[in-house]
Amino acid sequence: MSACARVAAVAALSLMLGAVAAPAQSPFARTNIGQDLRASDARIEGRGGWGVAESDTLSPSFHNIAGLPGLRHVAIAVCGFAALTASETATSSRNSSRVATPSVRLGLPLAGGRAVVTAGFRALRGTQYTTETPLETLLPDPADPLGDPVIFHGTETLVREGTQFEVPLGGAYRVNDRLSFGATLNLVRGVVRERLRDDIGTPDGTDDSPYVAVSEVLTDDISGLSTTWSVQARPWRELRVGATVTPGHGWDMTRTRDMLGLPGTRTELYEVRLPATWSLGAQMPVRGRWRAGFEYESQPFSGFEGNNAWAAEMVDAWRWSAGVERVEQWRRHGGWRNLPLRLGVTHLRWPYQVGGSDVLETRIAAGTGLTFRDQSGHLDVALSYGWTGERQDNGLADRTWRLTVSLAGLERWW
Repeated sequence: MSACARVAAVAALSLMLGAVAAPAQSPFARTNIGQDLRASDARIEGRGGWGVAESDTLSPSFHNIAGLPGLRHVAIAVCGFAALTASETATSSRNSSRVATPSVRLGLPLAGGRAVVTAGFRALRGTQYTTETPLETLLPDPADPLGDPVIFHGTETLVREGTQFEVPLGGAYRVNDRLSFGATLNLVRGVVRERLRDDIGTPDGTDDSPYVAVSEVLTDDISGLSTTWSVQARPWRELRVGATVTPGHGWDMTRTRDMLGLPGTRTELYEVRLPATWSLGAQMPVRGRWRAGFEYESQPFSGFEGNNAWAAEMVDAWRWSAGVERVEQWRRHGGWRNLPLRLGVTHLRWPYQVGGSDVLETRIAAGTGLTFRDQSGHLDVALSYGWTGERQDNGLADRTWRLTVSLAGLERWW
C-alpha cells in the first residue's frame, strides 16, 4: 500500500472514530460561539503554534497554503487531537475527555510544482457539555389539585453540543523564489443545539406521584461562505515571513425551537456577521539545525453582530505563539539525535467573556516526529499542557493535557 493510500485509510478510520466520540468539553465552551478546534498539524502544535511562514516541500504545511508551491508530490495530511481536562470551581471539580474530529488536507502540484491546488475538511469551533442541577418547584398536589401547591424535587439537565466545520478549496502560485500567493474559498456548515429537560419526581410528604417531564430543544443550523488570502515572502537571506487575512463575512442561521407537548415548531431566520481576522508570522535559522519563529493572530470579535446574546459577551480575541525547532537530519548512526525536536508556547484570549472577565489561556508544548524511510511521508506527535481561566476572575479554571498526532503521505501522480 502506498503512503497516500495508508494516509487515506487512516483518515477514513479517524473520521469514524471522531464521529462516534461523545465526550465532554471544557465548561468554558458551554456558552457563546464555542471553543476553537482548529488543528494544523503536530509539527506546528509542538513548536507553539507558529507556521504561517512555513514552507517545506518534504513536510508540507497547510497552515498557510502560500507555502505549498514547490511541492513535487501529491500530499495528503491528517491531523487530530485528544484532550484531558480537569475543571475546578469554588465548590466542585470535574474531569472530562474529548477526541476531536480530525482535519484532512490534500495538495496537488501543477506546472512542475509552481502552482498547487488544495482541498480539505476541518473543524472550526465546537461545544460539548452536559450539566445536571437539582430542581425544586411548586406544583399542584396530585391528591388535592385544588388545594395548596406542594414542593416537587427533580433534576434539570442541559446539553449543549455542536460543531462548525469548514471545507477549504483553494490554490497557491509562486511568482519567483522569494514570493508566493494563495487564496481559499471556505464553505462553512454546522449546528449548535441546546436541549433542556426538567425531570420532576415525588413531591414532599407523599409516597408516589405522576412523573412530570418538560423538554425544550433549541437548534441553530449554520451555513456560511468566506475567503482567505495569503502571502509568503523571503525578503532577506533565510528570513521568511507570511501573512493571512480572512475578510468579514456572514453566516446564515436557521433557529428552530421545539417544546415537548406543544404541537409544531417555531423557526426563525437570521444572519450573524463575523469580523475580519488576520495573522502574521516569521521564521529564520538561528544556529546549526535550529530555527525559531513566532506568529500573531487577531480576531476582533467585538465587531460580531446578529446574535445579541453572543455579542454582549464578545471581546477582541488574539493569539501569539513562539518556539524553536531542531530540524531532522539523516546522519548515519545518528540515532535519536537525528529526530526533530520542537518546543513552544502559546498565549491567547478567547473571543468571549465568562463570569464577566476575559478568558486567558496559556499552553506549553513539545514534539517530535519521524520521516518514513523512503521520505514518502512523516508521522509527528506533540504533547502540550495548558491552563485556562482563573477561579477568582471567571469562577472556574481548567488544566488540560492535549496530545496531537498528524500523518502525511507524499506520492507521485504522473
